[in-house]
Amino acid sequence: MKQEIKDLVVQAIVSTPTTSYAIATRLSVAEWIAIAMFILQALYLLRKWWREETEWGMRLKRWAKGDFTKPGDLQ
Repeated sequence: MKQEIKDLVVQAIVSTPTTSYAIATRLSVAEWIAIAMFILQALYLLRKWWREETEWGMRLKRWAKGDFTKPGDLQ
């Protein structure tokens, strides 16, 4: 399933006329890629911070590992 989605996304990107978008916005394709990579990296870092530093993120992490004990419980 994931490979099919990747193939569809690649074909959609290849089939779009990128030059018309670049002319309309006065940004080159390379600049669009740089902007997209910046946004993706910022979102990734925000997600990473949320999962590692917030209480809800730590709870989610413990839940994903299958650790259903409370932090103060003795084992």
